[in-house]
Amino acid sequence: MAQPIIAYADGVDSALTAPADVAGLLDVAAEEIAVLLGWMVGAPPWIDTDITGATTMVGAALRSAVAEGRIRYVPTRLSAVPRLLADTLRPTAVVVSGVRRGEALAYRGTVGWAPAACRVADAVVVEVDDSAPDLGAPLIEGPVVAVVERPDIDVIPAPRSVDDIDRAVGRNVVELLPDGATLQLGPGGIAEAILEAIERPVRIWSGLITDSIASLAERGLLDGTATAGYVWGGEPIARLADRGLLRLVPTEESHDVSHIASIPRFVGCNTALEVGIDGSVNVERVRGRTVAGIGGHADFCGGAARSPGGLSVIALRSTGPRGHSSIVPEVEVVSTPRCDVDAVVTEHGVADLRGLDDAERRDAIAAIAAPEHHSSLA
Repeated sequence: MAQPIIAYADGVDSALTAPADVAGLLDVAAEEIAVLLGWMVGAPPWIDTDITGATTMVGAALRSAVAEGRIRYVPTRLSAVPRLLADTLRPTAVVVSGVRRGEALAYRGTVGWAPAACRVADAVVVEVDDSAPDLGAPLIEGPVVAVVERPDIDVIPAPRSVDDIDRAVGRNVVELLPDGATLQLGPGGIAEAILEAIERPVRIWSGLITDSIASLAERGLLDGTATAGYVWGGEPIARLADRGLLRLVPTEESHDVSHIASIPRFVGCNTALEVGIDGSVNVERVRGRTVAGIGGHADFCGGAARSPGGLSVIALRSTGPRGHSSIVPEVEVVSTPRCDVDAVVTEHGVADLRGLDDAERRDAIAAIAAPEHHSSLA
């Protein structure tokens, strides 16, 4: 008999109920189970126990567990996770976060790959948060066997503040945006700085909706309804939902590369750990240690690079936290290929790579590295 797998639907509001408690609900011995995890922003207390399993992402919450070998990192683009769930890593049970909608249960906010997991699992456990607003996410379908209360603990770390370097990068990105753009942005200070610098109306089709994206509507700069699979925020997002301007969808729709490519003037604004002078992007590994995952990076870069009038942008600070250059001769691992990158942006300028050959790309990217690192890239 295969080892029982308990999948935790990913996102900022990923369920907090311990795997041992879920195993008890399923009448399975806790020591027999494995977990399947995705994007987790905060680390619940049970992460530091002797759990084993796999993840399709890493991030701060899971770095230690991955480094210790308790959790295996499976490099997978987000759009491929539903296939993985239906085939190789089919879960026995899935735990999702929800809210009550009358007699029914709906996703709390994040949708992501939860519906795909619920379709193939033998059992669904819903962790209900009665204090959370109903953002209009889809109803939870599948064999719901238990409804539990969400533990009252706060595991979400405070975001890093936006600084002047982020703002310089953000201004450089905004200068590239075409009129009538549809934007995708991830989390982080650079994404916040891009949104801060926007002065023209834009559409939003993204993996993630943050408070700053939601606030575009309050500034009169959101054109239409914002569509995404994940949320990270509070009152601004709730107000956006109340106005009917938020549409939450599963990964199969939000990260569909073919659909993204069909959206005119789609601009994917993503970041990186490092960029090679050929344009290749690493979002996973630093000095041999896996610190993040591919996620939707490859999906949105690939789609944006094919969009009519669109643009795939990699925006990053020219140096990392320890002063190392973020522009390198060769990336440690290629998470997103150079053919899916149209422009690289740092606080020192823009390397527009469209139509350039390899030698020209090297010169353009090296020119926007930190000045103290130019000689090492020559």
